[in-house]
Amino acid sequence: MNKSKFPLNKAVLNDIIKDHEADLNNIGIRELKRLVDHLADHYKVDFLHFEFGVPGVPADKIGPQEEIRVLTEDKNLPSTYPPFDGIPRLKKATACFVKAFLNIDVEPENCIPTVGAMHGGFIAQAIAGRRFKTADTILYLDPGFPVNKLQTKFLGLKCDSIDLYNHRGAQLAKKLEKKLSTGKISAVLWSSPNNPTWLCLKDEELKLIGLLLTKYDVIGIEDS
Repeated sequence: MNKSKFPLNKAVLNDIIKDHEADLNNIGIRELKRLVDHLADHYKVDFLHFEFGVPGVPADKIGPQEEIRVLTEDKNLPSTYPPFDGIPRLKKATACFVKAFLNIDVEPENCIPTVGAMHGGFIAQAIAGRRFKTADTILYLDPGFPVNKLQTKFLGLKCDSIDLYNHRGAQLAKKLEKKLSTGKISAVLWSSPNNPTWLCLKDEELKLIGLLLTKYDVIGIEDS
């Protein structure tokens, strides 16, 4: 990326936003992508798309190479259903990953591979919403991915939210505890990097969220 083009020229940026008739306070994910693509074309630079599941970072070669190796060595694999709770080798590798990066011991049997965050989030909401009869609400740290809320509605659960624009740090912890103390929240769902604003929660904020989730026995669901 050519740093000499940054910060972006405000007048040019405003003209492009005007051309797209975009309201940045209420812009959707796909509209934001079109806007950023326009900026990339205008300035001849590449942007990382944190509002999308594919940010534009080239895949490491180890992934495709391993897929080719496994498919080549096991001719029956493409026509075989995997175990419904995940391939044992992958479950074990997931447990090792959690230990290496989070220093948390998790049994492989408790590691359930999914086809993506949307799939995993749907299952997590379904489980969380049925743990306690009085806890029937998913609390969102907004803005977030709209489809998650459609999943909540589909599951027959209620939605509540905290706007991260107005609540960060200690203010976020204070607001979150007020919500959790009602006993109505079954899970808190957020994305960091945030989808679609690119906002990232700080380590201190994630720690505060974790402590409060533990205190009130509420499930945390991170779409990242």
